Amino acid sequence: MKILLVTDAYDHLTNGVAVVVSTLEESYRAMGHDVRVLTVSADRRAHFKNGVYYMPSVSIPLYPDFRYSFVRRHPYLESLIKWRPDIVHIHSEASAASMAKYVARRAGSKIVMTWHTDYAKFAFHEHELFGIAPLMTRKFMETAYRGARVITVPSYKAKKMLDAYGLRCPNTVIPNGIVLDRFEKELSDEERESLLKKYGIDKNKKILVVLSRLSPEKNIGELIKFFSVIVRNEPELHLVITGSGPDSKHLESLSHELGISGSVTFTGFVSPEETYKYYKLGIAFLSASTFEMHSLTYLEAMASGLPLICRDDPCLLGVLSDGKNGYIYKNKKEFIEKTLRLVRDDELRKAMSENALMRSKKFSKEEFAKNMIKLYVRILKKSK
Repeated sequence: MKILLVTDAYDHLTNGVAVVVSTLEESYRAMGHDVRVLTVSADRRAHFKNGVYYMPSVSIPLYPDFRYSFVRRHPYLESLIKWRPDIVHIHSEASAASMAKYVARRAGSKIVMTWHTDYAKFAFHEHELFGIAPLMTRKFMETAYRGARVITVPSYKAKKMLDAYGLRCPNTVIPNGIVLDRFEKELSDEERESLLKKYGIDKNKKILVVLSRLSPEKNIGELIKFFSVIVRNEPELHLVITGSGPDSKHLESLSHELGISGSVTFTGFVSPEETYKYYKLGIAFLSASTFEMHSLTYLEAMASGLPLICRDDPCLLGVLSDGKNGYIYKNKKEFIEKTLRLVRDDELRKAMSENALMRSKKFSKEEFAKNMIKLYVRILKKSK
């Protein structure tokens, strides 16, 4: 099968969408499919490398780490049209999607789209006071997903949210998958000591891990505030926050204001190949976000053997079972009680770690790719 994967986030912007696309790309090639990728470049030049078409782009002032391409006609697009992909799978609502729809229309390809994040609501939330946000978001969604045969979503939370838009296009749930063995690797004592020394963390500390884009919707400030209460009673704890983003300076300032900067380490950006090491430093993974559709970091943490402690959210259905592979909390009191219970009970933590590893097996890259291919086959059969 000829499959064109389309994204505005690839190797120039490391986020969940980029990881999903690269995981599918790798899995499809291993299955013997003919796969190409259409994305935007990190500069104003177009280039082609290893089956990936990079289209010239510019940065967006409001979102400097996001790039947009105004190209709609290009020799690379003509090359893709001649290649005639069977499926054009779009993981974008921006410029790459427009180029991909042009290719699909000219080549007679079937379009599948994946809804990763409610970017429309996020972008238009400032207009809610005027009562026009629902109208703007619906119009945006209708335009963005026009032409798709089906929209895939990674969770039932996402399906419920998408259903609320009332789009005519059908949708279906296919949970994300990850490369499990990348996170099942062990961290040697030497590697652990080297990392701790790099950040000036005492080797006897019990580390709680946050791995996330540092942006307001991730609600990391809540974790820092709650942690500031816990660490006063449990000084052997240390919080490691891995990631970068627009909220970095605010979060660092917050830790200083709370007087816990010595117990909180901000590592900054870490390459995807190195993230497993940072999970392995910890005894538990924390998240306060309710913005996620189906966060890959939850799956990565479980595959690393970490129990999860997450704010209650529908996206956790099927991922986190309270009291089994971690804890769900609804307020500050629950967070403190459950985190302390996990930190203080070694046997409980060991059991939850084993359960986390077992649960992660449901989200392998092979299962993810297999389910997507089944969907493609059904679409192609229907169109014959």
